[in-house]
Amino acid sequence: MATVFTSVAPNGYSGPIRLLVGVRRDGTLAGVRVVAHKETPGLGDKIDERKSDWVLAFTGRSLGDPPPERWKVRRDGGDFDQFTGATITPRAVVKAVRSTLEYAQREGAKLYAPAPAADGA
Repeated sequence: MATVFTSVAPNGYSGPIRLLVGVRRDGTLAGVRVVAHKETPGLGDKIDERKSDWVLAFTGRSLGDPPPERWKVRRDGGDFDQFTGATITPRAVVKAVRSTLEYAQREGAKLYAPAPAADGA
């Protein structure tokens, strides 16, 4: 079971980056996809799966993999690659994905609770 969140990285290089972030009940990422952005073609647009497999590196990750302090791009001392000439874009996506994982962890009991039985069932 997974929940799919719509998430926004508000601080992309060329504006907001809209994401779908799938989080499994165990806190691991089922996947991340960029659904809208205005990043620079040939640089920041590598966040788009049609341009690069960069976004696939999130699959299976969690707040413990890597540890929270490593949820950054390599240039900032983290575990995630950035693109030559385009650090702002991946930095924004990594931060948004981490924030989504933190939300899912905080609200998990509500998000993954069984649905209440319908009357007359």
